[in-house]
Amino acid sequence: MDSINDLEFTDTSDLKVVYVKYIGKNCDGFNIYHFLLSENTEDTFMEDWAEKPSSNIPNDNLLIDDSQYEYVKELKTEITLDLQQDNTCFSFQDCRDKIVAIAYENLDDAEFYPEPCRIVIHFGDYIDDVERMLARRDMRMRFV
Repeated sequence: MDSINDLEFTDTSDLKVVYVKYIGKNCDGFNIYHFLLSENTEDTFMEDWAEKPSSNIPNDNLLIDDSQYEYVKELKTEITLDLQQDNTCFSFQDCRDKIVAIAYENLDDAEFYPEPCRIVIHFGDYIDDVERMLARRDMRMRFV
């Protein structure tokens, strides 16, 4: 396994988001999310991804196994992301087919639409593109 120092110099241009996992809140109240990254989205699939809706399936059955991703990047944020595995209408396969997002910014309690952009991440989005979008909102990710 690469050391953290080696990961800082990893070429991420081919890495794509294949799963976003909510870890929980830290002691400072920040939400922690792990973005599972892979160069190969074609082979990323779990049997229960076709079941509808995703929220009826135990998260362990939707979470991809270690062989289906190479890296993990962590995001700590005050923002709440709605995740596909909690979706009450669509399957995870719908997410894989880009019908719905894998993660998006929850606006339930928002007083204003977020500027300059709402965070919306699709299955297979390049992590470099995701990080550029997050940077526009002063958010940074790190390898874990």
